[in-house]
Amino acid sequence: MNEKTKIYTQNELYENEIDTDAYELNTEAGEFVGMLKLKAWTSKPRTNGHGKAIRAFFELDDERKVIALIQPFRTNQIATISAAEIGELIRLRFETSSSGLVFLAELEVLSMPEEIK
Repeated sequence: MNEKTKIYTQNELYENEIDTDAYELNTEAGEFVGMLKLKAWTSKPRTNGHGKAIRAFFELDDERKVIALIQPFRTNQIATISAAEIGELIRLRFETSSSGLVFLAELEVLSMPEEIK
């Protein structure tokens, strides 16, 4: 397995003592650029049979640490984040749903910073 594209399970986070407490769900609509720091599967699959979501942890340009939830029914987003490498810069666009919740509408890998290549 490529460590740069690894998606951790909840057990692996615990076993490796990976602390994600500094990260919060993004609650702000808009477009942001952030560095991908970590990826982890959610603990439980959705009840509708689409499978598990992926939690992607980012440090944004404004230094906020946010979690973006990539839903399993958004197959393009799942494919993009699955292939993305830790350290890559990603453009994230969040929108507000009709119920008032903020969700990840779009993500695009921009580049790999030179110092990480």
